[in-house]
Amino acid sequence: MRRLIISIQIVIVALFIIKISLLAAAVDKTSFFSAFSFDHLGQAIAQTPINAPPPPIRDISDDGLQKERDFMALLQKKQNELDTREGAIKSEEQRILALKKEVMDKIDELKALETQMSAKLEADKVNVAKRFKDLAKVYEAIPPQKAAAMLEKLDNKTAAGITIQMKRDRAGAIWGFLSPQKATNITNEITHSVSTGTE
Repeated sequence: MRRLIISIQIVIVALFIIKISLLAAAVDKTSFFSAFSFDHLGQAIAQTPINAPPPPIRDISDDGLQKERDFMALLQKKQNELDTREGAIKSEEQRILALKKEVMDKIDELKALETQMSAKLEADKVNVAKRFKDLAKVYEAIPPQKAAAMLEKLDNKTAAGITIQMKRDRAGAIWGFLSPQKATNITNEITHSVSTGTE
């Protein structure tokens, strides 16, 4: 945009120089003096009333340059408007960059939090599996009939977690003493945990 304004200013200056050179050519000394002979001057003086006010002096250079001055003033006004807009756009860009940085920082914080939560969930999963393994050893040490009676009283998820950690032959011996409904419920829970990957 500034290049356009500079180009326009160069054109205006060139026009101004051309206009001045044309004006200078028009006011040639020989044509100027030949146009005004003393006879014409005497007639002009004779025709002028004595008490008449002198005609206003007119600066011919003002008429020719006024349009250029107006145009330059308009260009300057537009330049000021553009500078103001450019400043507003730059401040808006700064604000957007600050917001973008803030959003990226929040995303980084959330990713770090997600990593921490994943690690904690994995650790909890390992701890739960360890507890079920320890409980499975206890249930394996108890006589099968008594272990089955204890499993009957547990919720299905806990009973399934313990059963899945037992050795197969010990789990089979205990299952022989479970009610069919409880055995079905534990089986469904084991199947569900294996299919969802939460075992």
